[in-house]
Parts: sequence; C-alpha cells; structure tokens
Amino acid sequence: MSELAAIQQVITEEKAKLVEMARAIYSNPEVGGQEFFAVDLITKYLEDKGFKVWRGIGGLKTAFMASYGDEGFHVGYCSEYDALPEIGHGCGHNLIGIAGVAAGVALAATLDGKPGRVSIIGTPNEEDEGGKVVLVKTGVFDDVDAAMMFHPGCSTNFHVESLACRDYRFIFHGRGVHASTEPWEGRNALDGVIQTFNGINALRQHLKDDVRIHGIVSEGGLAPNIIPERAAADFIIRARDSEYLTEVVEKVVACARGAATATGTSLEVTESGFPYDAMVSNGVMADLFEESLKESGYDLESPYNEGLGSIDMGNVSRVTPSIHPVVAITEQWVPGHTHEFSRLCDTEEVYNIMLTVGQAMALTGHKILENRDLQKKILKEFASATRQKL
Repeated sequence: MSELAAIQQVITEEKAKLVEMARAIYSNPEVGGQEFFAVDLITKYLEDKGFKVWRGIGGLKTAFMASYGDEGFHVGYCSEYDALPEIGHGCGHNLIGIAGVAAGVALAATLDGKPGRVSIIGTPNEEDEGGKVVLVKTGVFDDVDAAMMFHPGCSTNFHVESLACRDYRFIFHGRGVHASTEPWEGRNALDGVIQTFNGINALRQHLKDDVRIHGIVSEGGLAPNIIPERAAADFIIRARDSEYLTEVVEKVVACARGAATATGTSLEVTESGFPYDAMVSNGVMADLFEESLKESGYDLESPYNEGLGSIDMGNVSRVTPSIHPVVAITEQWVPGHTHEFSRLCDTEEVYNIMLTVGQAMALTGHKILENRDLQKKILKEFASATRQKL
C-alpha cells in the first residue's frame, strides 16, 4: 500500500469521529481562553489514539500538546478552536482544529517504529490575544522542526504572507466641568481622541501602501453636558515589514502626543503584550503541501484573491519553518467573520474539504520525515529567510 493510500485509509476510518468533533465544536462555540469543551474533546480522542498529552502548556489553561514518537525530525500541526463573540465559528476554527488532528493522527499511523515525532499543538485564543505568541515566548515550539496549519477561505493561497501588527490604547485625561456654565475651566479628553484620529488620517498619505491603521473610540465621556475628563481610543497598526511597522508606530504615537498637547490633556499610552510578527512562509513546505493537496484530490477553483490580515502563526514562523496556507471552501465570495461564513463551516461538503486538507497535511509531513534532503532544504531556507526578516 502506498503512503497516500495508508494515510487516506486512516482518514476514512476516522471520518465519522473527526466530523463529529468538528460539528460539536461548531455547536459549542467558546471564545478565546475559554475553550474547555473543545480541548477536552480533542485531547481525550488523541489519548485514545496513543498520543501523550500535556495540558495547560505555556501557562495557558486551554493550550495543549499531544505527541506521538520520541525522536527524529519533529512535525507539528497547529490546532485552533476558539470562536468569535456572537458570530461563533465565522473564521472556521472548528475546521482548522480538526484538520490538524486528522493530519497528526494519520501521519502518526505511518511511523510504525520509524524515527520521527508528530505533535498536535492546541493553540487557543487566536482571535484576541494570540495564543501562539505566548507559546512561542515560553518555548513550546523550540524543538518543533516544522510547523503547519491551514485556514479556510474563499480563495486558495499556498505561500501566505501576513501583516505584522501591534495594538495600542490611547487614554486622555482632562478636566470635567459643566459643558454650559463654565466650559473654559474644562479640558476635553474627547477632543484629544478626535484630534488623534485627525492626525492619523493626515498621516496616511505619507505611509506605504501595505500599512493599515484602524481604530475605535472605546471611551467618549459620560454625558453631553459634561466636558469629558477621560476618553480613550484603541488602534491596531499593521505593516508587512516589522522594522517599518516600528517607524509607523512612532508616528502614530506622535499624533496622540500632539493631540494631548493641543487639547491641554495628558496622555497614557499602553501597548498589548501580544504583537503579531509578519509570516515567513517556508517555500519548500508550501510547494510540498500544494503537491500533496492535488494528490489528495482537491480540485475546487475559486476566482477570488483575499487581502492580507495578521496571524499569530507569524510568530511561530520566526522560530521554526512554517506554513499557513489558505484553502478555498467555496467558489462564492463569503466574507470571513460573518454569520454567513459561520453557516458555511457546518456543511457536509466543507467537512469533506477539511478532511482532504488534513490528508494533504499528513502527506506533506510524511514526505518531510522520509527525506533528509528535504529536511535540510527546509531548514536552510528557514535560516536564510529569518536572517533577512529579523
């Protein structure tokens, strides 16, 4: 039996259980950091399949690592399972999570005493703080030699890039007084927020095309007849290049500081501790996955091309060779993070695509484990790419 046939046989035998888990996670959506149902479901299944499981890795209650094999080249599959507030699985993490499980279980079945280690790494909270950022910082990926996952979408892209991003909150402190009787005694914190937006909008024409700056007014005052003594704005700042992103951040913060000076308010600046790095996609691995996906029978054609977002897999790609391909699950344009996309992620057709992708990731992992020359090429490209990017 060929290795593709062996992997396909495992996926076929496990299909009912894998689809059942994906559907159960879909029906029980849990926001980041609260994915206890999903983790319990997945880890119990993997223990039954002979995997050693460590829960709570990296200090995250809903993170885990499940490993099979003890030595040799280490292939890791990232499994996401958090949902969006109110929308549920409008990003398809029920599919991402179980595709990684399917790939790991199928690849483990091909080891049969041969050297090699396979892990499924449960990475929670991608939609908010980015669980992979913490797992990278705490060394979870340090001994993983190659990492991969997939993302469902409306287009297919094997060599995925992403934008580095940083999150900031600007809090303005003023002086609150009655807005009509003596407004000259006040210092309007909301004006500081508004002038920050104005400054950033003026800045945009002087920034490179790949930069994205978007924000909201998270606090704007208590009542219209009171000069706001406190107001706040939250911003996400993104760019392809991490060094240029640092330059843009300095300019954005300068806009806020200038707004504080202009309005006579004081400014408090806080940054999220979970910055996302830009993705460094490993070309050797991406080509292998593309080849394996075709061999697995995937043939859906999509005319669309989705734009760039930010992913915490970018942080993983800086410490180990990684890929994060996007695979179309529909020929129609259905925007992500919507109820429409969520409904799409609970259909029989899409669950079949999920398993096809899982099979392709398993086959990709097998090709890597069986070929030392490929391993060397992957590591050589990673060393070269990260020297240039860091």
